[in-house]
Amino acid sequence: MNLIFTVIFVLSATIMIFIDPENVLSALNDGGRKAVELSLALTAIYAVWSGVSAVAEKTGVNSKIAKLLSPAIKFLFGKQDEQTEKQLSLNISANLLGLGGVATPAGINAAELLSKREDEKGLHTLFILASTSIQILPSTVISLRAQFASASPSDIFLPTLFSTALSTAVGLLLLRVFSK
Repeated sequence: MNLIFTVIFVLSATIMIFIDPENVLSALNDGGRKAVELSLALTAIYAVWSGVSAVAEKTGVNSKIAKLLSPAIKFLFGKQDEQTEKQLSLNISANLLGLGGVATPAGINAAELLSKREDEKGLHTLFILASTSIQILPSTVISLRAQFASASPSDIFLPTLFSTALSTAVGLLLLRVFSK
């Protein structure tokens, strides 16, 4: 993937040198500045939600969320041990809140636990849920839109909910069809 991005960058910079040589350096500087601003914004968002996640872990809220999501996890993944169920619920709940970066460690842990049990269907289900992730509250995108002065940052709420619910349903349906 790095090779592809490098080729695209070199090709674009070369073309820009011939088309608009006066603005090549300013475009590179502006792009770098915007990349750093976005990275800092995402770091702040993930730091806040990672802190909330750590507090939830220490206070036992994660166990309560696991119990709340237990019927859905049993339906999607079948019978799982307590630790696997906890990691699955953490991943699913973080994805429901639109916190993909916070969901990743729990997803990796859940994938490792499912791999140890050689639960291929569970792994496939986890990958579909993680990649399509129904988002009840797309908090990362709303935060970014607010930070970059969107007139109405939460306008994406309903389209995001609809599109993620549809993609998750289609993914799970295709898993059922092709796993037989």
